[in-house]
Amino acid sequence: MKNKTAFLIDMVKLSHNAELSEPYIRYLCGIKNEQQYRHQEILDISVLIGQLSVADSKLSDFIYGYIVPQLNKEFDLIKITESTCLNIELKGSDVAREKIQRQLIQNRHYLKLLNKPNLLLFTYISSTGELIRLDDSNNLIECAFDELSRVLNLMNDKAEQVDLDSVFTPNNILVSPLNATERFLRGDYLLTENQENIKKDVLSYVCGITTDRFVGLTGGPGTGKTLLIYDIACELAKRQKILMVHSGILCEGHNELDQRLNNIKIISAKELRLHEIRDVDIVIVDEAHRLYTESLEKVERWVKRAKTTCLFSYDAGQMLSAAERYRNTAQRIDQLCLSHIFKLTNKIRTNKELALFITCLRDLSKYRDDYSFPNVQIIYEPQKNKAMRKVEELKQSGYTFISYTPSKVNHEIDYQSDRYNTHTVIGQEFDGVCMLIGDYFFYTPEGKLVARTHPNPDYLFEQLLYQGLTRVRSKIALIVMSESILKRILPLMKNN
Repeated sequence: MKNKTAFLIDMVKLSHNAELSEPYIRYLCGIKNEQQYRHQEILDISVLIGQLSVADSKLSDFIYGYIVPQLNKEFDLIKITESTCLNIELKGSDVAREKIQRQLIQNRHYLKLLNKPNLLLFTYISSTGELIRLDDSNNLIECAFDELSRVLNLMNDKAEQVDLDSVFTPNNILVSPLNATERFLRGDYLLTENQENIKKDVLSYVCGITTDRFVGLTGGPGTGKTLLIYDIACELAKRQKILMVHSGILCEGHNELDQRLNNIKIISAKELRLHEIRDVDIVIVDEAHRLYTESLEKVERWVKRAKTTCLFSYDAGQMLSAAERYRNTAQRIDQLCLSHIFKLTNKIRTNKELALFITCLRDLSKYRDDYSFPNVQIIYEPQKNKAMRKVEELKQSGYTFISYTPSKVNHEIDYQSDRYNTHTVIGQEFDGVCMLIGDYFFYTPEGKLVARTHPNPDYLFEQLLYQGLTRVRSKIALIVMSESILKRILPLMKNN
């Protein structure tokens, strides 16, 4: 659906009546009820219009208050034509120049996806009457209103109707160091404000450590832990030697980064030896909640002996086996780091629709009649060989198939083995994810998705499914092999 555009003059006609202005602006600009309405911005637009020397027609076709769904990032005003994209941010009070600069640089990063020859970015501060623009070198320049008037007067080509949601898809705006390695290496990514704040805090703490040598970074799936720790590692590696320890199976992305990043060595946890820690300044352990107890004890002992610093990245909710739950490594890390734990809170990988679908799939009671999941498809195929043929078709359509980690003893689910399984994809992400749901799953009378024992009794089918599905960015395909499961799932799809 194309974004609704509005005429700035129409937007300010009720600026004197805040109570009536809100529903009118929501209607006029397509602002959803859950999105905050700021009447001060309407007042700011009214004052801004009075400063411009342009024909009324130049004030048409503005998108107001667009929010990038995955990032909760908002653009105040955008106007798009065939050759130009104009962005104006509104500030009611004076704010730090660094904050204005950071916001406009972020806006440039995202809006360049529109591929317009001219990308013009301004900030208007109503309390001081200042107009500021970002130049091509990312410097802030104070300018006269005549400059913005000139920009609007030169936008002679017809306004372009754009579906911004289709431009700002997760695969376009989100970068995984392990799956989009080239983009990461050339710095073609931005951290969210939450990530930036935590990065600043972590760097400040790590660089100032004199006694406590352990610090934690935690957050749920999709909050951007992997991107953040690799970004932090690259920053620290400008002055220090870094050892990255991955508590899982190394993938191609790990190997590529290991070869190309300066002062950063990447190994798996099982390769860790004392001399590895002695040779570096900082140890960063990714997926640290998966460490065996003896491995965690070695890290603690060796870090203290070598007088280095250790940053743990972990998620207590991502347990794939009963043994991991029993070890409760995350709690041990909490105790080790004391109060020096930084938490990511905002999910940025999984879009809201898919995150909600995963929640409803695991607990049917969470579903509401107005939910719809257009980026989810359910396919019923009870026969194993035909289900795997369907998997191959989906792989050709851009899906990544993730199988359940097999057992080394019982080969019951080996028929679905493929390139990726729920252990090899740890820390990775994919545009589309395809998984099977067989008769090893069932729903309780209360609507909770549970499973019988995995062929390897230590693995937890429910957690493996969750691990696989939360690798997704854009679309999910579920191949359902059980009639009873299909019967329970289908009501989730009634609005598709």
